[in-house]
Amino acid sequence: MNTSDDILSFISRNYLKKDEQLEMPTLISDDSLVDIDIVKRTARTLRRVGIITVSWQDGLSAEEPPEQQLLRWTVGKRALLDDNQQTFDWLSKGWIVKEVRFKQDGKSVDRIYYRMGYLLYVQLINKQKDTERDIIDQFTFYQSEAARRMEEIMCVPGERMLQLKGLTVFLTDSLAWSIGTLKDQAVFPANWSVSKRIHSLHFLLAFGMISCTKEIFDWKEIGAQYYPGIGGSKAFDLSKIEFLNMLETLSGQPAEALGMISGGQITPIYFAGTLEGKWSNFQAGPVHALTNISVSQDQYSTAATTLWLVENRAVLTRMSAEPHFLQETNSVIICVDGHIRSVHHYFIRQLMNSSSIGQVILWSDYDEAGLQIAREMYQSLSGHDVRHKWICPDHSILTSWPEYQKRMEDLLQYMKLEQEIVLGEAEDWRSWINH
Repeated sequence: MNTSDDILSFISRNYLKKDEQLEMPTLISDDSLVDIDIVKRTARTLRRVGIITVSWQDGLSAEEPPEQQLLRWTVGKRALLDDNQQTFDWLSKGWIVKEVRFKQDGKSVDRIYYRMGYLLYVQLINKQKDTERDIIDQFTFYQSEAARRMEEIMCVPGERMLQLKGLTVFLTDSLAWSIGTLKDQAVFPANWSVSKRIHSLHFLLAFGMISCTKEIFDWKEIGAQYYPGIGGSKAFDLSKIEFLNMLETLSGQPAEALGMISGGQITPIYFAGTLEGKWSNFQAGPVHALTNISVSQDQYSTAATTLWLVENRAVLTRMSAEPHFLQETNSVIICVDGHIRSVHHYFIRQLMNSSSIGQVILWSDYDEAGLQIAREMYQSLSGHDVRHKWICPDHSILTSWPEYQKRMEDLLQYMKLEQEIVLGEAEDWRSWINH
């Protein structure tokens, strides 16, 4: 229930300018709408500068929720509305107020606005409080579920627990978060709502649970096991790609390496060179392709001593087509196909951990995206003591990331080039290897 003092205080606080005040009429009729003068008082004068029209029913309260269009209004909004029945209804119900501003003569109308009424303000504040309480309840429920289920996860022995270490550390940390901490976590995309962040935590918890208890599982099993009952298998479908990307960021490896054998998506990894796995062997020559599933289920190594990481497929196909180049230079080439994905990270780590690679040559486009991809390729080699080489547009070689980064930032001030433009010939490639 709203009092006249509440309404007047709200209008004075939000809609009056400096030195302005409200002046109530001497008599208030039985009509529900009241015109309240806005006067400006100075040391010498008292001048009428406008009128506020408000609904003035005793005990004005909301018998029904505001219409959808009104939910987007804010205190600062000045709306130009048609003088029709809908506007009159909103005004009569207290959802909005009418503000008329006069010219200097105090009589001629200068402009007319409609603004948020006190009743609408109270409704939206209450709705916001309800939403905040609901969010707190959602997060409290997640933390209670996580505390209980994390105990089960941490009791599972084996290699899978080591693979899930990054994920379990993150989930354990989340048990001590406040809502504010949840909102500030950089691992979540900035445009995610708080509800979506909580939903993603449930997904990570569900994934950790099933990954610890089943060697292999399907995407649909994740939600079905976590939310028993009809519809559980579809619980995470709407955010599937985003949630899997977050999982791979936290765990440092693709979902397939953690047991999710079928996600309905196959990611190719294009390469050329000698490669050996448990179930497959590839010889240097044409371009080959692995998949995220094969990489997660096999362990690959190479006899090559030089690893090339290139951004574009055209470079891969051109180099692999050069007769005997791969064999004679003992090279293997991986195309990251744009921004490097977790499956590429995982595959590169496999080769670095199980092979005799002595140097890595990184080659990307000479634009902003290419510089970012070069950084991602370099980061995928973190922890491995090998020589790094970056190919510059003039075919020179740099062996320091800070130096290459500075060179590219200077270059990007005035030009951009694609990798293929400076592709060179086999003679150039050999010189880079031997540099």
